[in-house]
Amino acid sequence: MLLMKPPLLYRFLKWYVFIGLRLFYRKLTIRDVQNVPENGPVIFAINHQNAFMDAIVIATSSSRNPWFLTRASVFESAKARYWLRQLQMIPIYRFRDGHTNMKKNDEALETCKKLLTENETILIFPEGNHDCKWSLRPLQKGIARIGFDTESALNFSSGLKIVPVGLQYENYKRSWSDLLVSFGKPIATASYQALHEENPAKAVNLLLQDLRTGMESLIVDIQKTENHDELKQAIRNRPGRESNLVNRLESDQQFLKLIQNDITISDEKPEEGSNSTSCILGRIFYFISLIPHIGALGLINLILKKFVKDHHWAASMKIATLLFGAPIVYFAQGLLLWSFTSFWPFVAAYLLLLPITALIVLHYRSACLK
Repeated sequence: MLLMKPPLLYRFLKWYVFIGLRLFYRKLTIRDVQNVPENGPVIFAINHQNAFMDAIVIATSSSRNPWFLTRASVFESAKARYWLRQLQMIPIYRFRDGHTNMKKNDEALETCKKLLTENETILIFPEGNHDCKWSLRPLQKGIARIGFDTESALNFSSGLKIVPVGLQYENYKRSWSDLLVSFGKPIATASYQALHEENPAKAVNLLLQDLRTGMESLIVDIQKTENHDELKQAIRNRPGRESNLVNRLESDQQFLKLIQNDITISDEKPEEGSNSTSCILGRIFYFISLIPHIGALGLINLILKKFVKDHHWAASMKIATLLFGAPIVYFAQGLLLWSFTSFWPFVAAYLLLLPITALIVLHYRSACLK
């Protein structure tokens, strides 16, 4: 069976956001994407730290075009329902929406099952909510229910694979930070057929256990939550921490095993770079380069101040403003220059210098304004 072609808006945004993410992050490494099956039904099981950013990162990281389970409150108007459908979103209700509304989730689960029987891809956050900590929280049973319901409907012949995915943010709020996206080995739900037919509850628990093991291997998983911040800081301060994100993750995981019972190791913060010679000499170039971006940065700060009450949404709103607000600001600046100079080579040179000056600003902030 051929995969359904996503709506035009979805395809455009996948391409556009892909470019935006490469500008937003200093390093964005995608690891083992070959683990994602090119055909057949797939469920992406992702750790959830960074609100909507997690979803768009995964949607642009492979050739698959996942459907998203999204909180139902954003589907209230007919227009919203239409456009969200174009983005392949499925409404899901939470406990806070009330017991009556929770019953409506049966419809969402049926939609997921139908899509999977048509060889589509579903993106699920099995932890059930987001949290910025470097920790994998308990997995909810919904992902196993969807998987086994799909297989049962097709006598365990669908070929469904659940792909563990790990998102390791160096700093989930900041732009020009580092992000490692790791795709784990697919888990075939058909391999649990005999156990499911004998004892469905045991099959669900075993699947969740195997999924957790797969997801844990792809991230830094600090389970000592009472000392989480101290352990996280110790990892970040680890001497000789690698620039290669895959090597960094593997070494961070090994280092965590050594220090998780002794958080006194390397608890001093690294020296700030703001007073280094290169930072002092580069300050004038930084301020000159900052001038054409004051409008865009001002817009981002205004959006964050007005609309972001939950800090987990900061990065998501930043990237949205960068993609859809900043181009309007820069276009308006170009028109303004044209109206004053009527000299198109000057305007063209100004617009061409925008990415160069942006890189100068980002590099300086990363190195000198930590």
